[in-house]
Amino acid sequence: MSLFGSMFTGVSALNAQSQSMSMISNNIANVNTVGYKRDVASFSTLVTASGRTSSYAPGGVRAITDKTVNQQGVLQQTNSTTDVAVSGNGFFTVKTETSDGLSQETFYTRAGSFLEDSTGQLRNSAGYVLMGWRLDEDGNLPAANADISSLEAVDVAFLNGLTSPTTVIDTGINLQATQDASATAPHFSRDITVYDSLGQAQTLRLEYTKTASNAWTLDIYNGATNVATQALTFNGDGNLTSPAADANGDILVGMTGIDWGNGSSLQNINLNIAGQTQFAADYSVAYVTQNGAELGLRTGVRIDEDGYVISSFSNGQEKKLYKLAITTFTNPNGLESLSGNVYRQTTDSGDYNLRQAGESGAGDIATSSLETSNVDLADEFSRMIVTQRAYSAGSKVLSTADSMLEELLRIK
Repeated sequence: MSLFGSMFTGVSALNAQSQSMSMISNNIANVNTVGYKRDVASFSTLVTASGRTSSYAPGGVRAITDKTVNQQGVLQQTNSTTDVAVSGNGFFTVKTETSDGLSQETFYTRAGSFLEDSTGQLRNSAGYVLMGWRLDEDGNLPAANADISSLEAVDVAFLNGLTSPTTVIDTGINLQATQDASATAPHFSRDITVYDSLGQAQTLRLEYTKTASNAWTLDIYNGATNVATQALTFNGDGNLTSPAADANGDILVGMTGIDWGNGSSLQNINLNIAGQTQFAADYSVAYVTQNGAELGLRTGVRIDEDGYVISSFSNGQEKKLYKLAITTFTNPNGLESLSGNVYRQTTDSGDYNLRQAGESGAGDIATSSLETSNVDLADEFSRMIVTQRAYSAGSKVLSTADSMLEELLRIK
């Protein structure tokens, strides 16, 4: 029994070392695979009998795969604004695309080489579609965002153009203190360009009329329509005293429900006149600034360090569309590896936890970066040499046992 047992032990050694060599070869093959995590063979004994007996019963060895999913790879800078990497704990959430849409099953990956496809979705080089929280119009997360069902495919093409209607105008204007109140009104006027909800430029006209010493009336017109009237009072040092400033130091003249007559939405605009003065000098405009912009077409997309997917537009505006979730697991090494450098949740890994980047143990997002594989070629070649020698030793056991059996058969 012992000779045959030694042959079986030798065979188990060859099998275990073959599995080790398979892991090494796979690691070397994926040395340049983004986000790849190497597998390492560890060995455990196989015992056929135990205890103190009169004869020894040989067992064998088996190879076990040890994963290194929790080991960080080196981050490498790229030129793509949609390349991202997780620095620390966690995974990007992805799904596969089927003929009738996205699959129901969710996968997890560290491979962040995402690019926009022909439909506007961001997918990595293995074809998996990136998932994230879709933001509302104000850029806020949905109320319930802890469940995986709250994630949507990141689609940056659903918003091809962006308008930014004007809501606030800041002015710094000096009114001439020596102006004769009896002169023909208005005594000073200024046109200001604003933008409506359709992105079209519109003109508001400010008209100032002096009514008495240190007293003026401001009329604001949309064409021939008066949209606001405000009385102004200055003190002896040329500063505006009425209306009074709010807690922020602003003095706002409100214009509500402005109808531009072109089908755009009714517009509300606040004119801040806190910077207006009355000195014995010529009329002058120190500054006029306003928010808003004309219609802009989408020119690019990027992902920032907070995980926001942001579209940029030709009018200089940007809009946050999605926020990426970082998915963490209690035991990431317990995840099941699948083709395409993705992982599936298992009972060993524990349940998923959706986190925002940098919060509750989740890693940070490195922008314009990719995580390289954690394969060390020098270490793999060293393991290859050791595995080769161990395999040779196992084959020597078989050869020696065969010689011993041959010797036994020659006994007459």
